[in-house]
Amino acid sequence: MKNYIHKIKNADLKNYCSFKIGGKAQCIYFPENMQQIKFLINKLNKLKKQYLILGNGTNILFSDKKLKKAIICLKKFNFLQHFNDILICSAGAGLGQVNAYCAKHNLSGLEFSFGIPASVGGAVAMNAGAFGGEICEHLIEIVVCKDGEIYSRQLLKYSYRKGVLNPGEVLLLVKFKLKPCKNQKIIEKQQQFLQKRIQTQPVGEFCAGSVYKRQGQIIPAKLIDEWGLKGLKIGGAQISTKHAGFIVNLANAKQSDVLTLMQIIEWVAAKRGYCFEREIIIV
Repeated sequence: MKNYIHKIKNADLKNYCSFKIGGKAQCIYFPENMQQIKFLINKLNKLKKQYLILGNGTNILFSDKKLKKAIICLKKFNFLQHFNDILICSAGAGLGQVNAYCAKHNLSGLEFSFGIPASVGGAVAMNAGAFGGEICEHLIEIVVCKDGEIYSRQLLKYSYRKGVLNPGEVLLLVKFKLKPCKNQKIIEKQQQFLQKRIQTQPVGEFCAGSVYKRQGQIIPAKLIDEWGLKGLKIGGAQISTKHAGFIVNLANAKQSDVLTLMQIIEWVAAKRGYCFEREIIIV
């Protein structure tokens, strides 16, 4: 059937996020193309049903309670193609997949993102970056869905950890402008960035990336470490002993464990005249 969309009812949210924290979702939908996404959004809007767009779930902290919102998971909306140095990606494609494709087809520019577990959609929505690179600096066009209509935009404004989407827009496709480069050179760069990540971040542990955004010269992780909070545990959650900007799920942590650690960090920061801006999304 043209508009048949795979769905899972009463889904366990722990299986759809990198934190491995969360209760149940009433329903998760898995559209496979733009028309299915448009159909689903129109249907949910007519039903006045709130929904959440989900990619790889690597920047999100779910509640332990049942989620009443519908979830539209874009993992099955997943393709890549290129024309010369222009790379077209669907929002559901993973950055690991993108990097493998770029290496295979001699396209350079996104190597800094190698090892970031996000989807393209999630990365663009928050302008993910690492080691001096930002995903949105390579964007030249996006295709979005808003109010049931699909359209493209080339006027793209972004800033540090703030992507190009306007309120109400659901990202469908992106176009990146990259540079031709030899395959081996790309792979070498990717591996260099990956090794930096492994050396400095809790790679392989259950977490949702950096908890707080940098603010100019203010680096929350450095301050959290200086304040002696690195390694602090609440329940099954801990401020990472490897990088104080991360909170990790050591063993069956609950959302409340993570939130309590964040509240302690923010209380200590406020006492010292700082106001940290959260980077992870709390649902």
